Amino acid sequence: MSRSWRTPGIWWAGRRFRNWTQPTSRSWPDVHKDVARLTRGLGRWHPETRLARSLVSLWLSSEGRHAEVLALAEEEVADRTAEFGPDDPETLRSRRLLTSALRGVGDLDGAVAGTRAVMEHSARVLGPDHPDTHRCRAALGQYLAENGEPAEGARLLRALYAESLAFGPERYEEARSIRHHLILALELTGGFQEALDLLDEEIADESGTVHGVDEFLGDHRMEHVREWRRRLVTRAASGRPGTDG
Repeated sequence: MSRSWRTPGIWWAGRRFRNWTQPTSRSWPDVHKDVARLTRGLGRWHPETRLARSLVSLWLSSEGRHAEVLALAEEEVADRTAEFGPDDPETLRSRRLLTSALRGVGDLDGAVAGTRAVMEHSARVLGPDHPDTHRCRAALGQYLAENGEPAEGARLLRALYAESLAFGPERYEEARSIRHHLILALELTGGFQEALDLLDEEIADESGTVHGVDEFLGDHRMEHVREWRRRLVTRAASGRPGTDG
């Protein structure tokens, strides 16, 4: 059960997570103590406790500590399944995050198999057109492309991209994310012209955003996309499939 009351100690424990203060090597033990204190005081499923756990995984991943991220993801899936059941949407999302953690440790076979299972479960419970089901399909296409099946990954992503576009503005950001993964898959297959056409779509979309117009605001996405296009043109000229990532 989540509890709403707070003591000064609970408030203090949550300060680092509210401020997104990434720990130093010396402060990591305190981070884990703060998560434990929030869990005891507010409950495991309280929003502040959940945020704390999510940030710990994010920070560990940024330090390349992927085995620890995987262990936390496995624990999250087990606890959510026990507490809320296998069909709960958050349980399904935690399973999808687990497949990402498997990718992080280099287990792409496990990531592909796990994502396929979550995708099928999500389609049954939430529906084939639910955003979470689409996210599973996008992850499957990405992992297949990275695991030596770029043509199959590109095929899945291409179909999913078309479906997402058909939903219109409500799936705009999701479609852009799928397009990103599709371009990467096409690079691996040598489908340079299609990838360049999609990058041109991305540049056109980014030009319509505030940050696309004014890079001084601190968002350098347009700069990144244009540099990506320049690299892809060079790679297309050489006829060499692959990516820089």
